[in-house]
Amino acid sequence: MASFDPYSTLGVSTTATQNEIKSAYRKLAKKLHPDLNPGNKQAEAKFKDVNKAYDLIGIPENRGKYDRGETTEQQEEAFRGRQRGGPFYHESQNNSGARYSTSFEGFDPSIFESLFGEEVYQGRRRSSRGDDQYYSMEIDFNTSILGGEKEITLPSGNRLRVKIPGGIREGQKLRLTGKGDPGNGGAPGDVYVEIKITPSLMFRRVGTDLEIDLPLSISESVLGAEIKVPTVDGHVLVKIPKGLSSGARVRIKGKGVPSAGGRGDQYVVVKIVMPEKIDSKLEEAIHHWSKDHKYNPRAHWEKS
Repeated sequence: MASFDPYSTLGVSTTATQNEIKSAYRKLAKKLHPDLNPGNKQAEAKFKDVNKAYDLIGIPENRGKYDRGETTEQQEEAFRGRQRGGPFYHESQNNSGARYSTSFEGFDPSIFESLFGEEVYQGRRRSSRGDDQYYSMEIDFNTSILGGEKEITLPSGNRLRVKIPGGIREGQKLRLTGKGDPGNGGAPGDVYVEIKITPSLMFRRVGTDLEIDLPLSISESVLGAEIKVPTVDGHVLVKIPKGLSSGARVRIKGKGVPSAGGRGDQYVVVKIVMPEKIDSKLEEAIHHWSKDHKYNPRAHWEKS
């Protein structure tokens, strides 16, 4: 089995500076931390390897031993013997129940302080803020427009009711202050809920307005009509003027997306739909009408 290579694990060259090693470690530790990847065994294993690699080359003294050829096994055993049970040895349990450990000999405390809000100073852990928790919540399209409430269960098992503001967008994050993990003598962390929206089969969102296609028959488009049109608030009766072409828009005021500047509008986009079968009566009527009513719907092409 191939020996463990801390340089390739951290993605740095053997000539990398200590700052480059530290920077690579910080990025990987933040990305792979078990608290941010609950239940992800692959991320958990990589997180352990990243910490192992930093133990070997992130500390100048250890790196010198490694580069001089002292075996990885010897270094690891010596390191475990020095650290296990000491004030800088930290073992935790992630949300999936798996345990992981991180040692801090010669370690720059600003690394974990910047990544996870923890402070380590002169061998003692100060009061620290609790960890934040992250949750992805899917809501339906109507709720994204009108707002509402939804209960979620966090990986920790805690249940929270989340108030969803009207007009929220895909990817927005709601912050629930103080609802994260309890602190170690400090304030609790927060919960961040990222919003995913199930697309609507009927409505389209355009800024603070909504659009909906309205199929019309030939007679409705020629003679006009009053039609029940769906909105996110329910159906409303809309008067369709006679003679509208496909693509024409009819506004329904105040039925769009709520915003700080007021609620937007909904637009009905006309789509003229032909009958499934053109019978002889319709064909004869159109043929007779067209003899005396010539018009060119493509006249604008000739001017361009």
